[in-house]
Amino acid sequence: MNQMKTYLVSSVTFLSKLGIVDKPVFGLISMAWMTNKQIYVMERNIRHYDIRDPLQALQFVSILPRLARHDVKELQSKPWSKLAQRQEDKRLAAAQQTRSEEAVAQDRGSDGAEPERI
Repeated sequence: MNQMKTYLVSSVTFLSKLGIVDKPVFGLISMAWMTNKQIYVMERNIRHYDIRDPLQALQFVSILPRLARHDVKELQSKPWSKLAQRQEDKRLAAAQQTRSEEAVAQDRGSDGAEPERI
């Protein structure tokens, strides 16, 4: 149990250095988050599942997609998210393409002739 607390605090601290605060980090039977440079660890009122029981295993599995979608729209708008990185890569590629086309147009000059190849 103490090892889990250490992992949670470490994870929350690491995420806070990346600018991710006020977002929960889930452990097996606890969760933690950071707000106003204060780390909170919650070990009460956490739902426990005995995955040996098929019904409880199904209930546990049904929660996982909801955890995966937790604050997805907000997280996607962050500059460190994969979506934001892909959008930035596309923007940079388009800007590079535009610069290349402008350079070719300048090389052709005003008469539109192909540049001399060596």
